[in-house]
Amino acid sequence: MSRYTGPRVKLLRRLGGADLPGLTRKRKWVDARPYPPGQHGPTMRIKKSDYRIRLEEKQKLRHNYGIREKQLMRYMKRASKMKGNTGLKLLELLESRLDNVVFRLGFAPTIPSARQMVNHGHIALNGHKADVASIQIKAGDVISVRERDKSKKMVSINIETPTLMMPGHLEVDGKNLTGRMNDTPSRESVPFEIAEQFVVEYYSQRV
Repeated sequence: MSRYTGPRVKLLRRLGGADLPGLTRKRKWVDARPYPPGQHGPTMRIKKSDYRIRLEEKQKLRHNYGIREKQLMRYMKRASKMKGNTGLKLLELLESRLDNVVFRLGFAPTIPSARQMVNHGHIALNGHKADVASIQIKAGDVISVRERDKSKKMVSINIETPTLMMPGHLEVDGKNLTGRMNDTPSRESVPFEIAEQFVVEYYSQRV
């Protein structure tokens, strides 16, 4: 299944008005129409099955972090082999992706734009060019904007109006346009409501 590239607000409405800050900042359009998209959206009454509830939670992760189904399946397999709660380990892996860290540092307004920034070579990891969005960031790693006028101008504009509050495991130096991960992401770092146990249950017969 390919990465979603359709209307983002429509997707949020389909997911019950979910707030996915990594996907889009256009929250006000969801609040203005708090019902599913389509002709019968305002009058539609849906009784969700257990499967649909778990599917929607899984879709929240996919769309917020902008990953494909196969990618999420791989993360799920990795999380299931790690020590500790599988759901929490899954969130930790997703929050540690380079494109997500660039977004959470305020260098980009959304994860799709952060991924584009990484892919186009605007970001450095520990002083070296990093152009793979899925790189796992570890405690102690330093993320910086490369010494190019275009790169710095782009990030300077974004960092003035951050989308979210800075999570506790990250710190940013707005003057030098650098950030650092001081610790592994915690459950409280996830900036949207998610029932990760439902995601684990969804994949329980697939992993």
